[in-house]
Amino acid sequence: MELIDTPNPNAKKILIEHDYEIAIYINEDSSDIEGLAKKLIGIEGIASIFTGPGFFTLTKEELADWETINTDILNKFDTI
Repeated sequence: MELIDTPNPNAKKILIEHDYEIAIYINEDSSDIEGLAKKLIGIEGIASIFTGPGFFTLTKEELADWETINTDILNKFDTI
């Protein structure tokens, strides 16, 4: 899984097919989220996820580091 840069330094895009509703925001307080988005939002440093057609946009917390987040994603989801 590769994190792709966006114009926003606090956001990165992941190209991935999914079954989530398009154009929703997911955060730790989202109650009915399951599957991949729930696992991603549980990674330390990820503040929110926006679902798009064939992608997620991850937004990190201001002080979080993308290198650490990317490593955590790769370690957690090496089969994706």
